[in-house]
Amino acid sequence: MIKSFRTLFDSQSRLQSFIEENELPQYPALSVYICAGLMELAEITNLITFLKNLLPQVVIVGSSSSENRLIGKKTLIDFVTFEKTKVFSEMINVENTEDLVTLGETIALDYVTSDTKMIQLFSNLRIGDMNPILDGFHKRNSDVVILGCNSLDSIKDSPHYVFTERGIVENGIALILFDNQDMVIETMENNSWSELGLPFTVSKAKENILMGLNGKKPIHIMKQFLGNEFIQYLPKSSFQIPFIIHREKRKEIAFIRDIHEGSSLELSAPVINGDVLSLAIPNKEKLLSLSQKGLKRQKSKNIETIFAFHCAFIKESLNNYFQYEEEQQTPIIDFNCFGEISCRSKKQSKSLSPSSIYITLSESAEGNKLVSEKNCTLPAPSHFISALTTMANEAAKEVNALRENIRQSSAYYHSLYENNIDVVYTLDLKGNFTSVNHSFVKAIGYTLNELKGKSSLKLVMDHDIPKAQRHFRKSINGKIQYYNMNIKTKDGSIESFHIKNIPVMVDGKCMGVLGIGRDISENIKFEEKITQLAHYDEGTGLPNRTKFNEILEEMLRRAKKKRRALAVLFIDIDRFKMVNDTLGHYAGDLMLKELANRMKNALSKGAYLGRFTSDKFSILLTKEADPESIIQFGKQLLKIIEKPFSYQKKEFFLSASIGVSMYPYDGDQSEDLLKNADLALNRVKLQGGNGMIFFSDEMNEETLNRVEMESQLRRAIKNNELFLMYQPIIDSSNRKMKSCEALIRWMHPERGIIPPFEFIPLAEETGLIHSIGKWVLKNACKQMKVWHDEGLTDASISINVSASQFQNRWFIEEVKNALAYSNLDSTFLHLELTETVMLNDSIKTIETMHALRNIGVKISIDDFGTGYSSLSYLRHLPIHILKIDKSFIQNLDVQTPDYAIVHSIMTMGKGLGLEVIAEGVETNEQFAILKSMNCNYIQGYLIEKPMDSVRMKEWLENKRFIGQQ
Repeated sequence: MIKSFRTLFDSQSRLQSFIEENELPQYPALSVYICAGLMELAEITNLITFLKNLLPQVVIVGSSSSENRLIGKKTLIDFVTFEKTKVFSEMINVENTEDLVTLGETIALDYVTSDTKMIQLFSNLRIGDMNPILDGFHKRNSDVVILGCNSLDSIKDSPHYVFTERGIVENGIALILFDNQDMVIETMENNSWSELGLPFTVSKAKENILMGLNGKKPIHIMKQFLGNEFIQYLPKSSFQIPFIIHREKRKEIAFIRDIHEGSSLELSAPVINGDVLSLAIPNKEKLLSLSQKGLKRQKSKNIETIFAFHCAFIKESLNNYFQYEEEQQTPIIDFNCFGEISCRSKKQSKSLSPSSIYITLSESAEGNKLVSEKNCTLPAPSHFISALTTMANEAAKEVNALRENIRQSSAYYHSLYENNIDVVYTLDLKGNFTSVNHSFVKAIGYTLNELKGKSSLKLVMDHDIPKAQRHFRKSINGKIQYYNMNIKTKDGSIESFHIKNIPVMVDGKCMGVLGIGRDISENIKFEEKITQLAHYDEGTGLPNRTKFNEILEEMLRRAKKKRRALAVLFIDIDRFKMVNDTLGHYAGDLMLKELANRMKNALSKGAYLGRFTSDKFSILLTKEADPESIIQFGKQLLKIIEKPFSYQKKEFFLSASIGVSMYPYDGDQSEDLLKNADLALNRVKLQGGNGMIFFSDEMNEETLNRVEMESQLRRAIKNNELFLMYQPIIDSSNRKMKSCEALIRWMHPERGIIPPFEFIPLAEETGLIHSIGKWVLKNACKQMKVWHDEGLTDASISINVSASQFQNRWFIEEVKNALAYSNLDSTFLHLELTETVMLNDSIKTIETMHALRNIGVKISIDDFGTGYSSLSYLRHLPIHILKIDKSFIQNLDVQTPDYAIVHSIMTMGKGLGLEVIAEGVETNEQFAILKSMNCNYIQGYLIEKPMDSVRMKEWLENKRFIGQQ
């Protein structure tokens, strides 16, 4: 549950009383927001120290301001408490504002964790500096909601600060981070701006400096349209009437930061020559209405508090809507920000300079009615209304001048239309011709009389009609279109044209389409030839070095996105110079061409072959790019190259050297991968050629070892080098063996006994686990049946099952075959599965488990507590036993946290109707603790170490229990 409290600070004693009355020290997580107003640095420092002494868990963020007319000289403090959310703060001192996008990326990379759900930024940077920071953050992390605002301040030279409990800076950013992935967050923005008067065109600008509008100095334009009073209040008055920059896809608000020499203006956003600007004012009635409606909509939702961020200059003029009480518990927390506020989230990337942003938060499912029914009216008009009156008068003069411009523009248009060397035509909204120029008639052959009122699709090839219709629809929707199209001329020939469709807009509505076409038939033929020569080898038709690099760059980008490996292979023909010198370059070119065809036919899906230089080829593998597959592919290539070449009835033999580099192991840039593959190739050459080497010696050695071990493991299965050992599991109440676990070992002829953790992962990766698993099932069941028949025990056999083995479609049949082979009753077979196995492909897993239960086989969860099982998931699984991982037993003592964990697992198991096994028991003290917890079964060195079948039989005959005193 999130709660918030507000007070106006005037003394430490009253603040302490407020904190104690609201019992704030009891909350585990507490954030404090301080609007410090006109406080001096020493006063801020004292206040922070005072709060930290009273509230050790507090996280503080705040800012001062050189003037604060909303709350006067008082300091506003908001306390926000959390029950399930962790809150942190960070302080960044910003000395360089030239690369703010990178700063935003750094915040996303360095401060955000996997639990972070929201970040709030408070800065005292320049107007316009917040948006690039948020853009950089959103570029790196769009899942976290981030909100930024400047501290409340007019533009003055006096110092003001942003601060956290960690420190205070004059120029920087204070961050507060909220870590709780279950937190429910919604954002709402109000950004209603009304444009004023006619637009202006930027005639001179450099980055953020505006030096000319409509060919005049911008300060003179502002004075002409808004009057002297507006100019006197600059740059502060710009927050009431800023510029709107009209971009192609969106609009952007630009405030005036400062007035420079020469009457130029520094804006909060960059502009370029040709940009269109217009003046704007906030639509306060609409803003107020949107705020009220938006807050009322939240009444039906489960929210606990609302953070409300307001542009201070807008809020100042609506002061009757926002009031501050001396002390109150309030679900809505207001923040007053200087000039600009901005927000980014997964649903909202960027908006038009909002005047208010509301963020609703909730930690629980219980809703609260947070919104009042207060209705508000606007305050009296400000002195800026006179500026609007002046602007309206000037607009009338501009309209008259505009009419004359239209008449002249019409004459210019007609002259350009008829004398244009390109094909020009116009269409109505149905796509019918309304006019064509002289060049159209000359190129296409049809006159206006032949085409007027007829569909333009008459000239389009049948297969291109959908394409033409698609671009025409986009044109009449106001979008300029560029595309190439084949046109049927009157004499029946087909010519290619580059078409530009321009929507003819009047008052925001499309009245028709102006089309311009340029004959590109010869250009296309020439470009196709140039492209072929520029990107493909003339002799073999393979991609050349340039094209191969392009392919590598694209495939590398995809590999990074999908986190896949890829490999680059350089293949150099050994001593090929001798072929050229002996047989001539013609014969050498023939051999290279045939060699290219051989290698091309050997490529699998996702592989690309290129000719890098004369006798050097390159291959890119995007699939099956693991070391083992690369080795097999390399061997195949060497064999293909070694096949004889026939020339002039004689056979010639070649060999090759192959160097390999892999992403991500040997570099993450294309140039690094190519360089490293070349270094590996050179190493092969130094060793005599006719072979393959990976770039990394260590990787090469590891790869060869893995391949060798796989070969040895295959032989081990055939040569019966695998054997089973058994470890008893006893009943804690009577110390009788209830079951024993079958454990596989490998008796290597040279290395001795190899434990399973060294070869089982390799068996799973290569698929050998299936044959090994079947062998274990059959032999373990058979051995237990022998001991049953000899009267040594009536215990069960427990067998570990891997994920890939369990998910095999034939696994049920393998279990049935093992039971039939051994003649062991199914009730004496226990299969041990890890939590991870059960969570993979959960539907199929549950079906398999039910099938096993139906034939009488029992199922245990092995290593319980180390995975991610949930109670809601476990209670639906047909399992019988929980096996506590030995990591919780090794240090088990009543004083250790492991005691609570084990006790909780015991309680949970009993609640679910499951039996519990504790593995890894080594001491009598551990045994006693587990027995006191009513643990059903015990396994570990205290009972006995794993034994081979002969020693296990002796153990059963003697009925030994090492832990028995």
